[in-house]
Amino acid sequence: MRHRSLILSLAVLPVLALSVLALLGLARAAPTAGALPVIPAVQGHYLMGCGGCHGIQGRSGREVVPDLAGQVGYFLCTPEGRDYLVRLPNVAFANLSSEDLARMMNFVVFTFGGASVPANSRPYSTAEIAALRARPLRMADLHGYREQVVRAVVQACPAAAGLHGYDVAQAARVAQ
Repeated sequence: MRHRSLILSLAVLPVLALSVLALLGLARAAPTAGALPVIPAVQGHYLMGCGGCHGIQGRSGREVVPDLAGQVGYFLCTPEGRDYLVRLPNVAFANLSSEDLARMMNFVVFTFGGASVPANSRPYSTAEIAALRARPLRMADLHGYREQVVRAVVQACPAAAGLHGYDVAQAARVAQ
């Protein structure tokens, strides 16, 4: 009986996710009446790989997981910040082709990043994504490394000072 409930719950998840996206305006309606909304592949990849933690629209529990909305574009202020976004283990090891990952990263940065994206920023290419994910971050102190990257990003783009909110909250949790 317990397994039947789990299977039923898993069957309902995609329908629930599509309904939430439709309500938020992230999915467009299917061409036939009564059909479920159709999510563009790039948004589906984000939802399945990132949205559970970073939120459907890039807003998360900021002290626990960094917000993407209005902030992620700042990482393009430095080459290290740009690389960092793709070299994160959950990104680098995503079960996507480098082409699909490039599309998803461009969606995340240029859609959720909004005004935080520096002028003249170039989109990620498939080749760049492939090269970066071949060198994933493999360190015990990923939060410490992020803090270094964020300091350099803030120095290059002072408007990015809000990125420190997550690092301060993380440092407080570690100190406890």
